[in-house]
Amino acid sequence: MNWNAIILAGGKSSRMGTNKAVLPLGGQPVIERIVGQLQKVTGDIFISCGHSSVYAYLGLPLLQDIYPGCGPLAGLHAGLAASPHPWNLVVSCDMPFVNASLFRYLAEQVLKLEEQGGEICGKRIEAVIPNVNGRVHPLLAMYHRSVLPGLERTLNKGGLKVNHWSSGLAAQYITGEELSRASGLPAELAAFNMNRPEDYQAAQLYLDKNKK
Repeated sequence: MNWNAIILAGGKSSRMGTNKAVLPLGGQPVIERIVGQLQKVTGDIFISCGHSSVYAYLGLPLLQDIYPGCGPLAGLHAGLAASPHPWNLVVSCDMPFVNASLFRYLAEQVLKLEEQGGEICGKRIEAVIPNVNGRVHPLLAMYHRSVLPGLERTLNKGGLKVNHWSSGLAAQYITGEELSRASGLPAELAAFNMNRPEDYQAAQLYLDKNKK
């Protein structure tokens, strides 16, 4: 099964105070860590980055928002609209510990569902989303392009909350235990994202400890 990857990197990083995608971890910017892991499992990678050109050096297609100023949903929309494949993996640019094994596992769950008829609770499956200890992670997930019309309706109505939109999809939820087995990491770490300076410090500490 061919699938596309969409890295969401168009945020303002207001809580971090600087562009979190280019913060160095383990000797390289976070976004480069993510790109490197994605390249192990797919050759189709987009960076949805609003109107920024800061990531041009990565040599990947950069997508502008069709709905500017509408947050991650607009980035996801731009990626899905440009994708050549039915299924697409979305990952936020501030998730430093995601890895190729995790991405591969999410894609494998889609393939398994498709082989079983592609339905869940009598509806066509639209997404595969991790749920770690009751916290849903819709910015580390697989989406079918069939969600585009509904996503456009949400954006046209001014809806910006990712969780609210994704909760209306026909989704298969991946447990924290599955996420941990797939990634080889504690589930909370596999889905860890850096919003604030203290999150970045925590990521640095984890890497430093695991070097020893």
